[in-house]
Amino acid sequence: MRIRSRRSTAGSLIVAVVAALAVVVPGGAAAASEEAAATASDGLAVGAQLEALADVKVARAEVARGSRVSITRLIERQGHVAAVDVELADGHIARVAVATVRASFRILSD
Repeated sequence: MRIRSRRSTAGSLIVAVVAALAVVVPGGAAAASEEAAATASDGLAVGAQLEALADVKVARAEVARGSRVSITRLIERQGHVAAVDVELADGHIARVAVATVRASFRILSD
């Protein structure tokens, strides 16, 4: 019986440690990181309008020259904005690399 009680105690201890870690490491830390990324210094921000300088293939769609898309989310990797999600005219969301945004789009507004 002692073996079972030790296992039960060990299981309870693991549950307690996991619960304590959930309290110590709040989910808000990830949100704060995402908010910091939402105000990138190069003008990319959630809500900014981008205008295509030429025809650009984005995911499975093509954005025609002069068309406008809106940034809906910034994707951060290793502390830098690596890509953005944009909302296309038909409402679909497509992910675009920052290099493509800089080369093929003009930022109209924040």
